[in-house]
Amino acid sequence: MRSLSLAGLTLVSVCGAVSATADTVDVTVDPAKPWLGYMNVFDLPVGSGPYLWGSPWAPADLPAVFTGNILKLGPNTNVYNPNDPYWVNPDGSGAKWMNANFYVEDTTLVGQTISFSGYTLLNSLVAGYTSQAFIKVLDPAQGWAIVAQAYAPLITGQPFNVTLTVDSTPGLVPQYGFMTDGADANPATVGLLGFALVGPIPEPASVLLLGVLGGLLRRR
Repeated sequence: MRSLSLAGLTLVSVCGAVSATADTVDVTVDPAKPWLGYMNVFDLPVGSGPYLWGSPWAPADLPAVFTGNILKLGPNTNVYNPNDPYWVNPDGSGAKWMNANFYVEDTTLVGQTISFSGYTLLNSLVAGYTSQAFIKVLDPAQGWAIVAQAYAPLITGQPFNVTLTVDSTPGLVPQYGFMTDGADANPATVGLLGFALVGPIPEPASVLLLGVLGGLLRRR
């Protein structure tokens, strides 16, 4: 399987227990895959607020939405309710920290080295909101604890790559995808907070992708 060699590649790699015979499996931003959504909810302030709960989440409500092979990620708005103090502070700001995960879960990757690559067309998220690519390995036998993980930032105009070797222990659950963090946002003003657009690495980087980007921006 061919490998990617790209100038300026942002690479973050953190490995769990490494298998000397692991094969490398290349994965990318593919809308044909069975993508899932999951939300973890924390109390504010970020960094000191406790974890509250987590639940499967409709991808469109994260939000994480494909247009063709381009994925748009942004701040969560579907829980925002100004009449509910659980979700919204008296000043109108979000009262919860939303950790939105959009991912593919594939147990056939146990014992393999996963290389997750793509391209960030745009990341305009403002301070207080982040989105990054990830690979995680969860262990149901340990209460779904994350036993290995790796991340890469999404930087406008740059490819990203995350690489992780998954231990061959039976029962582990590898995931790869994107994680977007920030307080729940007012849908009336969410456009001011920015968003991220990602897709597969263009071969070569072409005017076609720029045209897709322009079309998405015009539909904001």
